[in-house]
Amino acid sequence: MGNNQDSSIIDLRNLHKCYWVGTMPFPALHGLNLEIAAGEFAVVAGRSGSGKSTLLNIVGALESADSGSVEVLGQDILGMNSDQRTQFRLRNIGFVFQAYNLVRVFTARENVAYVCQLQGKSRKESMEIANHWLHEVEIGHLGYRRPDQLSGGQQQRVAVARALASNPKLILADEPTANLDSTTGRRLIRLMHELNHRFGTTFLISSHDPDVKQAAGRLIKLADGQIVDSWDEVPEPPQSLSSSCPSSHLPLGERVRNYIKLKRQSRGGKRRGGNQRRS
Repeated sequence: MGNNQDSSIIDLRNLHKCYWVGTMPFPALHGLNLEIAAGEFAVVAGRSGSGKSTLLNIVGALESADSGSVEVLGQDILGMNSDQRTQFRLRNIGFVFQAYNLVRVFTARENVAYVCQLQGKSRKESMEIANHWLHEVEIGHLGYRRPDQLSGGQQQRVAVARALASNPKLILADEPTANLDSTTGRRLIRLMHELNHRFGTTFLISSHDPDVKQAAGRLIKLADGQIVDSWDEVPEPPQSLSSSCPSSHLPLGERVRNYIKLKRQSRGGKRRGGNQRRS
């Protein structure tokens, strides 16, 4: 079932994303093109700063891109407003985060059920769904425990169960083994791989973990915000920062400061010109 790749679930074209520190631009993604088919178990690999998390955040409608097109499940993500993105995530995408992101005061069962309740399901139905998925990830007997009563591996299994509970078509996992020891990490990846094959859910995972890369049905190599064919390949830098990181995308605060600075310079120039004419 995991190999049913009849249609594209993710389609990214000429994707650009830039971050700013003050007025200094830092390109994160540069002209990236990527297509992921339904049912794939794909891993995006690369060193820190290569753009892995940025890529997943844009696909997951958590961040916007500066330019390009982003289609997920045939929907134009960049054309959605904030509320539309929230509903799209809730109905279609499951997330597994590096830091688990569990609600500390909820039990494992309540953490998994919460996403179902956000979808409008009753508490009873949500709890039944939560019990089912906790058993699927082999911790059904721990549903009554809070996160601080679970190991790191158990917490990440709760996160996987929560991601699956909404019946998503796509699961995004950002460095899911980063906080786990190697044995626990391998068990988690085997579990996710099995779920992919059993249910046909598409997985897009970011990682630099060798075990995760080895388990990939498809390995996507990312370097300096671009997809490369080989780790030896050195991607070409942007021809100009102005095209990759246009000043129109400066944070609002910086644009206001630049405007005030230019106005002051303009007034100063006029005063100096007037003084020169009088003299």
